[in-house]
Amino acid sequence: MRPVVWQAAKWPATEFLSVKHHEHNRQANGTINGCLDGQPFSIQYEIEITTDWKVSSFFIRRNGIESTELKLTSDLNGHWFDKDGNHVDAFDNCIDIDISLTPFTNTLPVRRLNFEKGEKKTLHMLYIKLPEFELQKLTQYYTKLDNRLYLYENPVSGFRAELPLDEHGIVKDYPGIFTRIY
Repeated sequence: MRPVVWQAAKWPATEFLSVKHHEHNRQANGTINGCLDGQPFSIQYEIEITTDWKVSSFFIRRNGIESTELKLTSDLNGHWFDKDGNHVDAFDNCIDIDISLTPFTNTLPVRRLNFEKGEKKTLHMLYIKLPEFELQKLTQYYTKLDNRLYLYENPVSGFRAELPLDEHGIVKDYPGIFTRIY
């Protein structure tokens, strides 16, 4: 798959993403550079993904004045562990992750699950709000509207967005928030 570049619409930022396919897994690497609330940031992430699109681990680093890192590993059954191997039970039953500053992680549940047209699924997500590094468990809904079009809904905030996928099954645009420029 060739690299993808998204431009943020509501703040100055761009993301460069590459996804490499290996024999037994995939590795997604993203770099997000920008400015949010008057503060510059540079964030790199690496997500290890199984062949059936489950997240086995992720690592996120923010570079700058206050550098921060986060690494969590999954047993692929909804249990997460910190870098020291301690179980983080606050995220039990979360198979997928949602990193706030990238549309890529919206790709994960729609690629992992089999949807019939019109089918709506409820997911428990490990949500990572960046650049703050705030983690929480969120409920999200995904509905398959058409062959490569999904509806994302956050029941708490009421936010909804139709997410088109490209020919590789990667989110193309996140209307009003991210636009693919390459």
